[in-house]
Amino acid sequence: MTIVELNEENVREYASDITEDVAENIGREFFRGIIAAADDGKDMAAGIIWQYKNLEDEKQDTESVIEWIRIKDANAAEALFAAYSESIAKEGALTSRVVIPVKDSKTEVQALKDAGFRIRLTEGDNIIVSLSELSELAVMKSRKVPDYIYPLNTLVLRRFRRGVEQCISIGQKGLCEDLASLPMTWFDPDISFYAEKDGKFCGFLLFHVLPSGMICIQLMTGIGKDFQQTILGMIRKFIITMEEHYPPDTKIQMNRRNQASLQLAEKLLPRGFGIPVYTGSRGE
Repeated sequence: MTIVELNEENVREYASDITEDVAENIGREFFRGIIAAADDGKDMAAGIIWQYKNLEDEKQDTESVIEWIRIKDANAAEALFAAYSESIAKEGALTSRVVIPVKDSKTEVQALKDAGFRIRLTEGDNIIVSLSELSELAVMKSRKVPDYIYPLNTLVLRRFRRGVEQCISIGQKGLCEDLASLPMTWFDPDISFYAEKDGKFCGFLLFHVLPSGMICIQLMTGIGKDFQQTILGMIRKFIITMEEHYPPDTKIQMNRRNQASLQLAEKLLPRGFGIPVYTGSRGE
């Protein structure tokens, strides 16, 4: 069995097993991946991709979050997890967590249990809704958008970096642990927005379009005393812009990663249910 570290070049060799939506993260600052393959290194027997959390935060413990795992040959799982454990130990990770969709995961769940993970079935943080559902939200009864909200395509790179630094300084990175290093082009400039008053940023709503076409929210934050009005205004602007350029059945993925986003999701989508996932953890 050969262990292969994934990079932006060789990940393409495993395209039949690793979807584009997963593979595009290889090369990002805190993402890592390994493959347990046949001795020629070509035929994948098992694979795992994870992301480090708090790797550069001295005040919090480093975690590894497994975001994709595939076990095609149960005999390869032991070698895969041995290599995984060795890799995260070098970065000082104290905990491993896993979040994987329920679909087609029976073999993977057993491998995780065998590797010491405590696994449970739960409702995931991600909600997938159609544009038509968003258009019918109560918040869209008024289509008024504050005049201090602008599309990202009107912002120059230098000022975007300054806005990112401001978000990071107040602990707002959204789903992007690597927000500081992501290029501006990672976010769709036409359906992402920022808010600015008197030359000062007061909000960002940033989306990324996956290779599959799914539109995913990456960062949603409001700054200042009117943050709720700012966020709702950016959401309205996003929906209105989407209606102008995308069909009603377009899918948008929203995330309820913390208490604030959970409360907002419950307000906007009270009937929204997360994607069923298996989650688990183990100490390292």
